[in-house]
Amino acid sequence: MNTFNYIRSPTDVHEVDGPPNDCVSTVRFSPSGCPYLLLGAASWDKTCRVWQVIHQPNGMNIRSQPMTFAVSDAPILDMSFSADGRVFWGGCSKTATMWNLTTNQKIIVGSHDLPVSCIAHVSSNTGTEILVTGSWDGRLRFWDLRQPMPIKEEILGEPVFGLDAQRSFPMAACVTGRKVHIFNLQTMMKTNELKPPPLLKFNLRCVACSPQKDGVVVGSSEGRLSFIPLQAEVGCTFKAHVLVEDNVLYMHQTNFCVISPRVPHMISGGGDGRIGCWDYKKR
Repeated sequence: MNTFNYIRSPTDVHEVDGPPNDCVSTVRFSPSGCPYLLLGAASWDKTCRVWQVIHQPNGMNIRSQPMTFAVSDAPILDMSFSADGRVFWGGCSKTATMWNLTTNQKIIVGSHDLPVSCIAHVSSNTGTEILVTGSWDGRLRFWDLRQPMPIKEEILGEPVFGLDAQRSFPMAACVTGRKVHIFNLQTMMKTNELKPPPLLKFNLRCVACSPQKDGVVVGSSEGRLSFIPLQAEVGCTFKAHVLVEDNVLYMHQTNFCVISPRVPHMISGGGDGRIGCWDYKKR
């Protein structure tokens, strides 16, 4: 087993004040270019909440304070920060909203036929802004925030459940059912389609692109986590959130996955209430 840490001790956990009143659908940090370190949470209570986080360079003595929150007319399923601190959210209202934290202005900047399940704000190397939205209507849409209609639409045929586009420009990936779709954000074209390894039997729920752009990590409904390489190398699969208690097998859904930008470590969180770290190069 290549787990190198599970967070168990209460001393490792910082709890924010003013959390949502219902299930949290997404938690996001602001990108590195943002003037402040912000934490955002989207929830089924129809709110999007933002906290400012203060910590020492070594990550110790973490503190946070509630900054602001906004209310939608339906549960919010996903959110994303821009580098200048704007917030974008999508959800069961079937729309994508841009929220200016400075002026508190909220503008609808995109829409789908069914709930918006995934959203990501992306800035290119030239400063061009793209908003990517995925929906249960089986479509991935690319938006220029200056235009009311999408500049590109990809029909995937199945509900979109996970999207990663902000941290690995120009590479982006989304998951539908049991497929991983890879895109080049510079051309907004689909470049590859991957299938999960045989050990993953159920639908995919989350995806993360490798910062080295050499593969993707996916999490599944049965609690597994898998690194799928784009080149001719061997991938790996872990029972990240699968437990055996009293000879009973419990498979908890993998709710999120990310990859460290500095080392080959995958981090996942599951329905078992645990956060695990994995070294996908050691297998």
